[in-house]
Amino acid sequence: MKSSFSLGTIMGIPFGVNYSWFVIFFALAAILALSYFPYWYSDWSQDLYWLLGFVTSLLFFASVVAHEVAHCVVAVRRGIEVKSITLFVLGGVSRITREASEPSTELIMAVAGPLSSVALGGICALIWLASRNAVEPLGAVAFYLFWINMALAVFNLLPSFPMDGGRVLRSLVWWRNGDYMRATRIACRIGQVTGGMVILTGVVVAIVINVVSGLWAVILGLFVAVASTTSYRQEMLRSSLRSFAAREVMTLASQRVPAQLPVEAAAEDYFRSGDLNYLVVEEGGEPAGIVIPEHVKKVSKQRRRTTSVGEIMTPIEEVGNVSPEDDGLVTLEKIEEGNLGVVVARDGDGLAGFVERDRLLDRGFDHPGHGV
Repeated sequence: MKSSFSLGTIMGIPFGVNYSWFVIFFALAAILALSYFPYWYSDWSQDLYWLLGFVTSLLFFASVVAHEVAHCVVAVRRGIEVKSITLFVLGGVSRITREASEPSTELIMAVAGPLSSVALGGICALIWLASRNAVEPLGAVAFYLFWINMALAVFNLLPSFPMDGGRVLRSLVWWRNGDYMRATRIACRIGQVTGGMVILTGVVVAIVINVVSGLWAVILGLFVAVASTTSYRQEMLRSSLRSFAAREVMTLASQRVPAQLPVEAAAEDYFRSGDLNYLVVEEGGEPAGIVIPEHVKKVSKQRRRTTSVGEIMTPIEEVGNVSPEDDGLVTLEKIEEGNLGVVVARDGDGLAGFVERDRLLDRGFDHPGHGV
């Protein structure tokens, strides 16, 4: 079962929502309807509280999407492909095919999100000033969105990688010393310290002031600390992938099938065990395309006997290409640009073999250059 569902595209980028998002969406709407709006506007009806609660919660998450889109606009303009945008319980995540290749690109990408939140906050402030006396409910929603966008900008600028502030910090250190991995290590370590300080602050707030507020601070601190630790491990993996070539994990793909093979046979004889990630389809003895389990799943069971793998394959010309001498990170980025989990390794005009994502990552984790 998928953990997210699609809502379409934004600027051609697939946009989806993780099911965890509904938790915070309804929780925020309830807090606004039962606590925030009644406290500040005691003479309104319950129906109006709930209506404004849901509208404000929805607009807040629209602000989060705008924040992520700002990152994506810069990424696309700098030649970095964005695979998707997904809303989670604690915000939005943009999935890109590769990291920035220079400090200036990372810096601009990082600040774009918080700047968009500040801009949205400014627009909401203007709406509040114009409507607070004339249309009080509109002014109330605008004021809440003003300060929540400002809070979103400030929170994201905490010096904790991979948050925006951590990326700003890494880009500056990277620009100063020219060492990408050292800059990453510094940003992640500072992120861990920042998360620990937020957790400690939350504990003090819970004891001295308010348990609920303190608990929220502890949760945010844990999120910051865990994200920094996870990001550091991911960057170490990326460093490990740079230390070996694609040819070292390349295979000749022994699981080759004729283009005429029925999809049913491929499903039963090859993919049933769940161990295989792809099949190479041949025509006239030459590789013609790739078939993955997702291709098979799209064919109804009634049509699997009459449909050949040649009809559902991705042609070999459309599969990503790398050189056998490309390093593992370049190879992984090429794999991530597609949706097959495999790329073709070409030596000149000839086909040298195939590189599979799982095999590549296994080598990266096991390689002596990898550490935590």
